[in-house]
Amino acid sequence: MTREEWYAEGRKRFGDDVMTWQFACPVCGHIASVQDYKDAGAPEGAVAYSCVGRYLPVCSNAFSGEPGPCNYAGGGLFRLNPVHIDGEENVFEFAPIMEQKEGFA
Repeated sequence: MTREEWYAEGRKRFGDDVMTWQFACPVCGHIASVQDYKDAGAPEGAVAYSCVGRYLPVCSNAFSGEPGPCNYAGGGLFRLNPVHIDGEENVFEFAPIMEQKEGFA
């Protein structure tokens, strides 16, 4: 997928405000918005790359089977980020539209 296609899909699903775009962690399934990452103090490069749980005071361990958010890192040993942008960048899938939420649960 190209970067332009990826942005078009995000706008189609969530609108023009990128802060409302949501992503699903491929390990724990936790849904987090760009705003959630910002509120957690995560660096910009962590959005849709590592689970937002890495930036929260409490989270589950990746691959533990516990509910998320978890501490999965996209650049770790297991690189499970399923979306490939321009053949170089791997990110989380967009969250299903039916699962949109506001803030942390």
